Amino acid sequence: MRAAVLTAPGTLEVMDVPEPRGEVLVEVRAATACGTDLKMLRHGHRVLGPYPARFGHEMAGVRLDTGDPVLVGDSAACGSCAPCLAGRAQICRDMTWILGGFAERIAAPEAALHTLPPGLDFAVAAVAEPLAACIHAVARGTDAEDCAVLGGGTMGLMLARLLVLEGRSVTLVDRHPERRAQATGLGAVAVERFDRAHALVFEAVGRPQAWADAVGAAAPGGCVVLVGGCPSGTAAPLPTGPLHYEELDVRGAFHHDRLEVDRALWLLTRGQVDPRELLLPAIGLGELAAALQAPGGGAARKIVVDPSR
Repeated sequence: MRAAVLTAPGTLEVMDVPEPRGEVLVEVRAATACGTDLKMLRHGHRVLGPYPARFGHEMAGVRLDTGDPVLVGDSAACGSCAPCLAGRAQICRDMTWILGGFAERIAAPEAALHTLPPGLDFAVAAVAEPLAACIHAVARGTDAEDCAVLGGGTMGLMLARLLVLEGRSVTLVDRHPERRAQATGLGAVAVERFDRAHALVFEAVGRPQAWADAVGAAAPGGCVVLVGGCPSGTAAPLPTGPLHYEELDVRGAFHHDRLEVDRALWLLTRGQVDPRELLLPAIGLGELAAALQAPGGGAARKIVVDPSR
């Protein structure tokens, strides 16, 4: 079986590997890439495991035992730790991570699978994983009408779309004109930089300075939701004055739970969130390394891998 394998930081090889073993085998039809995959390629990741390591965590395909189309969720919570018992499975202390979507087949526990509705494109279905994280991030915020999203990548654009669907006023901030145009097409107002304070701010960049910028853009009494994960070991220079004297509420937003994945699939199936304009034409495993390391900028797009190519 062919798979994309990380053999060292910065090194990706496509090679023949043993067939995966696990509860359910799935033939991968589409796997999409995100910033986490790029972090894994460049530096490794706390959930990656030792090298050589398979990666890819946004994937959909066909169960080999039943022939049913499924989304393979990238995690399965233990259900018994303190966060799970408190209803916060997304921060489970004994999470099973399901990685390896950039391969012809993957093994996953039954608890991580979601049956796809008829006719849903596999690449569109794979986007349910990051969309579920956006759904969770919105739930971590408040019901404020005046919202801003810092960062016009695919996560920022999906956050903006979810907020627009709720009838809120949304401003997306990004320096790339192409991404501002994408945000406008989703119903948001798009600007190059913050020009006023907002009651609810979502940070979707994942850099320490962006965290500080998001806090600086919150109105007194406002809420900031930190969605973008910063590189390991970094610290954010948050302004202490507004946090204290203006009683800002700063919250992290990490991952999602199973119900949020189901909600994401519901939105995708009904076209309320349509990621097709975010998806690049499908490539094969052998093209993945170059695609991940291609220069950024321009319109926000997601890499799509078809392992059969």
